[in-house]
Amino acid sequence: MTSLSWNLYRAARTLRPLNCSRTFSTSQHVFTSVIPEPTVESLVPPADTQIKKPIRQSVKEAVEPVTPHNLSLNRLMAAGLHLGHSTSLWEPSTLPFIFGTREGISIINLEHTLVYLRRACNVAREIALRGGSILFVGTRPGFQDLTIEAARYCDGFHVSSKWIPGTLTNRHQVLGRHAAPDPEDPGRPPKTYKPDLIVLLNPLEHKIAIAEAQLNNIPIIAITDTDYDPRRVTYPIPANDDSVRGVELIAKVISTAAREGLFKRKQLVDQKEKELRMIRKYSNYNNNKA
Repeated sequence: MTSLSWNLYRAARTLRPLNCSRTFSTSQHVFTSVIPEPTVESLVPPADTQIKKPIRQSVKEAVEPVTPHNLSLNRLMAAGLHLGHSTSLWEPSTLPFIFGTREGISIINLEHTLVYLRRACNVAREIALRGGSILFVGTRPGFQDLTIEAARYCDGFHVSSKWIPGTLTNRHQVLGRHAAPDPEDPGRPPKTYKPDLIVLLNPLEHKIAIAEAQLNNIPIIAITDTDYDPRRVTYPIPANDDSVRGVELIAKVISTAAREGLFKRKQLVDQKEKELRMIRKYSNYNNNKA
């Protein structure tokens, strides 16, 4: 063992825990408080200690959830839905939805956005109430997660990676390979279904999807910015399609409206089944009595 190692060993053997203390003095008395030496048990928190949540998650839980009934202009503006594109990219057909221009950027009138968004929510609610299927399409970077979340919340479907040409016009070939075979007749081609409503979060990149939906008479709800013609879709929503937070707000509100339609449909089905059971019970009682 070298001399340096021997000196370190001796220093470690002779090292004793320090007795830390703090002295508080007044004009008449002097108080001394001894700080106890920390132990391993004191450093480990108890099992019932609540784990701190991230700030973003805590704020998200504290804020009231957005629904079609509590929408306001302040929430739409906070999400950045009023910011359009540059005036050089302006589409003349969006003139009724533009409030004005500021520093070369078109400003969208959020009063129209609120009205058209509520109309889209009514459409999604009625389609879900009648048992229809809703397809959410959002393929831009940053839109994938919110598209999947909105579709799952209302038991719908989603396309978050890429729209394959022929998904609707040639669905037996494109979707048939992924569909489950018919258990009664395995040799029969599997059945494929088309959606009853499509929610496009970025319609500028989905001209093929819009054309296929028009050929199949499928209504489209789409976010139309100031550089897109709103006449190409069935139910346009004039808003900023570049804001991830704004697109997430719109998708969440539409998904919530569709979920309300599903819940109301379930209530109606349960009520109808209850009435049928009562009718059967009454008929059986009359038959036994006769």
